[in-house]
Amino acid sequence: PQEAHLCVSRKHFASEQGCRLRTLPPGNYSVRVRATSLAGNGSWTEPTYFYVADYCECFPWATWGPDREPGILIDPGGISTRSDSKQSLRRCFSLCPPVYVPDEWEVPRDKITLLRELGQGSFGMVYEGIAKDIVKGEPETRVAVKTVNESASLRERIEFLNEASVMKGFSCHHVVRLLGVVSKGQPTLVVMELMAHGDLKSYLRSLRPDAEVATGQGDSRGTQRLGLGFDTSLLLQNNPGRPPPTLREMIQMAAEIADGMAYLNAKKFVHRDLAARNCMVAEDFTVKIGDFGMTRDIYETDYYRKGGKGLLPVRWMAPESLKDGVFTAYSDVWSFGVVLWEISSLAEQPYQGLSNEQVLKFVMDGGYLDQPDNCPERLLMQMCWQYNPKMRPTFIEII
Repeated sequence: PQEAHLCVSRKHFASEQGCRLRTLPPGNYSVRVRATSLAGNGSWTEPTYFYVADYCECFPWATWGPDREPGILIDPGGISTRSDSKQSLRRCFSLCPPVYVPDEWEVPRDKITLLRELGQGSFGMVYEGIAKDIVKGEPETRVAVKTVNESASLRERIEFLNEASVMKGFSCHHVVRLLGVVSKGQPTLVVMELMAHGDLKSYLRSLRPDAEVATGQGDSRGTQRLGLGFDTSLLLQNNPGRPPPTLREMIQMAAEIADGMAYLNAKKFVHRDLAARNCMVAEDFTVKIGDFGMTRDIYETDYYRKGGKGLLPVRWMAPESLKDGVFTAYSDVWSFGVVLWEISSLAEQPYQGLSNEQVLKFVMDGGYLDQPDNCPERLLMQMCWQYNPKMRPTFIEII
């Protein structure tokens, strides 16, 4: 790859409303920005990746000449394309297909060995596998390997990789670790820390006195799929006759989730979908925040499509999120309160007996969940469910 530097004055930046990169040939690019003054150079920003398609692909309506020069514009809001000063800005991602750029997380395919199927994930099959030299100091590591269905489109494969890429910036004991990516060749693989006991929702249901595991369909019973691809029969084998969790164990689970969320909050990351189904249970029973955006297809009945928009986890959402689509660290705290309720009830369905439409109205009108049976004082839950977001505790305060 070739590196080029461009120095832009403050005046020029203001007049252009950014910095235009002209006559870039088609291909993949990354860009970083830093400020320079008499005091010296500032720090580089994190790189932003973009793709320039062939001119005929991106600008079929444009004519080329001295007065109509295409370019890429770097502005404070992102990267845009425009053909001349009279054309309104058009976002690059609305014109060009997405792209995934291999980086230091790329793992050679021959380092990964698939052992057995764990179940169906959102994008494709999930396997238990062995990875060589992927963790420092370990010649071989047991891992979970997520794949994409062979029938998936290029866009779906890139979406799969980009969702996994969210985790590249995270390093916390209570957040599931991304270990590597295999993006070259097929099938596309995402290599994750293996969480032997699956997702927390199904794990909690496996601890019910009847020793049966609920599927993703309300509170019905069966031995089908677990979130993030673990067969429930495997979970029952892992937890033979294990008693329901004690109060101390429940508090430990809650503290581990709060610690993971406090870390994400410190990284300026808003989860938007915190729920027991999106937390994972390790072999030593540590609970961790699961990988992001990958469980929606498994627990499909936990989501609801409001007014033609995308699927929403309405039973876990704060009133301001339901009303205005606002998601913040405060709305994550509301969802954490629902997770506390799930832990206490061994993963019953929140607002059981109410339809999704009824839940929407109930929560927006100031309602919240009842205290679960045999639950100790629910003071923390109630604090998380304050109608005014700023009255809710932070995750640091919860810990």
